[in-house]
Amino acid sequence: MQQRVVAVAVIVTMMGVAAAWAQSPIDGRGRLRDRYEKPRQQQKLDEAIRKFGEEDTQTRLEGVEGLGENAEDAKAVDYLIRAAADADLSVRVKAIDVIGDNRVKGAVPLLVQQLFMRDTTLATKQHILASLGKIGDTHATKPILDFLARDVDPSVRGSAVYALGELGDRSALPTLERFAKADADESFRSLAQSASRKIEQKPAPTVVPPALVQDRHGPLAPDEADATP
Repeated sequence: MQQRVVAVAVIVTMMGVAAAWAQSPIDGRGRLRDRYEKPRQQQKLDEAIRKFGEEDTQTRLEGVEGLGENAEDAKAVDYLIRAAADADLSVRVKAIDVIGDNRVKGAVPLLVQQLFMRDTTLATKQHILASLGKIGDTHATKPILDFLARDVDPSVRGSAVYALGELGDRSALPTLERFAKADADESFRSLAQSASRKIEQKPAPTVVPPALVQDRHGPLAPDEADATP
């Protein structure tokens, strides 16, 4: 009888542990997965950095691709920005494309700087503008407008107008509308019209009422409450 009581107590205890494991805010299986996933991700990042440091161009390109797969890591971003200014043009262009595909906002200042450099090839500038459009950071709007104000190659002008459409910044509309009406190049006018329409059709950002913000995040601090309109 005593043995049966002990056995029942053990079973109840085990059930309680299992229930606590299942209901824990930090899921036990998730913690176990993270325990193995983090070292694996670190290993992938280390391998990408190693490849980027090799002399062989193809290996370095593979390294840049690997850095993009780890673009949520600050260290990977640092290496991608370094690669975007690499002496090897193929590595540089690859990094610019990877930066755009992964929307690395930290690279915007470097890309803008390269856009205005005289030794940046026209093809590279097209890649830069495409990446800026993909990243979607409206801090790039004014530099692109300044770039368009210069006497630049028609193909690059088209890429710049397309990037403005992707950015969706309404401050670019007056310039785009002027291009759409008065530019001598018909194909360029058409690109400007398309970019204008894309910006105009972009939904306005959602404005969350202060009361809803308070409900989501808890009571506001006294100074925050005073600042809320």
